[in-house]
Amino acid sequence: MNDLDPSECRIRTPEHAERIALYEFLIGVFPVDRPVFREMVERGRRFYTWTPYALYHGGELVANVSLMPMQIWLNGQPRPIVGIASVATRERFRRRGVARHLLRHALGIVDERRAPAVLFTELPAVYEGLGFETIPQTYRAASARAFDWGDRPEPCELVGTFGAEHLGAMARLYDRTPNYDGKVVRDAEYWQLYEMLFHAYARFKLLVCRRAGRMVGYARVEEEADRLLVSELCGEPSDVEVVERLLASAAAYARRIERDVISFAMPPGHFAESIVRARGVAFGPEPPGAPRESVMVRPAAGQPLGPLARVSWPLADKF
Repeated sequence: MNDLDPSECRIRTPEHAERIALYEFLIGVFPVDRPVFREMVERGRRFYTWTPYALYHGGELVANVSLMPMQIWLNGQPRPIVGIASVATRERFRRRGVARHLLRHALGIVDERRAPAVLFTELPAVYEGLGFETIPQTYRAASARAFDWGDRPEPCELVGTFGAEHLGAMARLYDRTPNYDGKVVRDAEYWQLYEMLFHAYARFKLLVCRRAGRMVGYARVEEEADRLLVSELCGEPSDVEVVERLLASAAAYARRIERDVISFAMPPGHFAESIVRARGVAFGPEPPGAPRESVMVRPAAGQPLGPLARVSWPLADKF
């Protein structure tokens, strides 16, 4: 196989047994995502619009690139965008141009759709030659002690699993949150994906704020090695009490799991910022050490990057 020529291989979307084999291959490459692919294998669940394009040499799987069309808000309007995911090559076929060959094929499909592409990566240099640009992201942090407010707002419920009732309320609250540039448009099928990914990882938790039995706000928190990440906070922007209760509850949870720092992966200008400032809490830059991948965007064919250059991609929607 030392003389493998990618142009002599075939690219196709695997089905049935081949797709199961692809999942097993991806588990080996991305062990952290094992729970997701196991769920897909065992329950036959779809992964939203995730469509794999696999490269085969004869009957052997060589590499894969997946496309996941979705929509994001940009300048107050929903716009189509395509996520690039599950880029993987078998170890013995690496460094032979296989991934680049397959990526060019996948990006040709994206260009036919006249859509931009987005991806997360630890290796941005690999994608720069394919038209991708790194979009700086702003992650901020504060001491968990800064949210120990003396009036002790009523705590929120901490949940590790949720069902259809939660999802319906969460969807309504999500839609009430301002449409910041980069906010993903979550349709009913996307919420099923959100639920599957949330339940696949034990480190994800939800703080649910209720008033008279009704959900009025929620925050998604993620346990990291040395900090607690708040990756999503949704509610009515004018409801100060809800934001204060959610953040105080996040701080209490951080102390319980012995985390001194709370990081925030919310877009600049998020409505919670002014509420936090009014409480005298100042955000600083996120300290180093967290496993943050680069967010890269490739504009639609023949188009400038334009407003995509300021997209703040929510980590709760990392695909």
